Amino acid sequence: MNYGLDGNGKTLIFIHGLSDSLLYWEFFVNNLKHDYQVLRVDLRGHGESELGNEEITIDTYVNDLNNLLEELDISEVNLIGFSLGGAVALDFAIKYSQKVDSIVLMSSFYKVDEALRSTLNQFKNSLNLGFEEFYDNILPMVLCPEVIDDNKKELELLKDMASQNANIEAYIKAVDVCLNFNVEKHVSQINVPTLILAGKYDEISTLDMQKELQKRIGNSKLIVFDNTKHNLLVGKNNEKILAILKEFF
Repeated sequence: MNYGLDGNGKTLIFIHGLSDSLLYWEFFVNNLKHDYQVLRVDLRGHGESELGNEEITIDTYVNDLNNLLEELDISEVNLIGFSLGGAVALDFAIKYSQKVDSIVLMSSFYKVDEALRSTLNQFKNSLNLGFEEFYDNILPMVLCPEVIDDNKKELELLKDMASQNANIEAYIKAVDVCLNFNVEKHVSQINVPTLILAGKYDEISTLDMQKELQKRIGNSKLIVFDNTKHNLLVGKNNEKILAILKEFF
């Protein structure tokens, strides 16, 4: 399991989304490591973490994370999860509640409704055709049109770089994890401070889904970003989210 550990202080754990890696959090690590101990991980088969041969479930990701915390002798954590990473954070907070001080959920979901199921199956079908097909399929769902138009060269470069190290098998298994994820009956058990960050026009984890999640977690707050879809970390949002995180922690 590949991970990065920087800084000192109370521990913040950053968990990336489908097909991403710990590099997704570079901006936040560089700006938070002077005040906190920042741990970021590559989920199974993502980044530089091995996939292994066993069946992958949400428990696999959660147990990997717990085993790493025990190895590093970290007993209390603050979880920050994006999309799939948010699902991992929710499940971890339910199973290991005594270890969790707070949670930040970005573009997250707590169950799979029909709309999300359709989207995830679409992702799975495109992954079977190759990473480039998947990338082109998911891009307009995660970024607003003007962001895509303004960054065409950079996004094409990112696609080329990501395709070189893409683990299609791991990504398909991660989609299956999402398809089988449902903590609807358990999220109300979470009572630590929880911050939910959502894109107003998110087509994957819809705003309605995240509003419902906020209702189910008692000690929670929802912040909505205008002109934003699934990927919150674009443009000026980065500085805004950094300020929100500093205030929250």
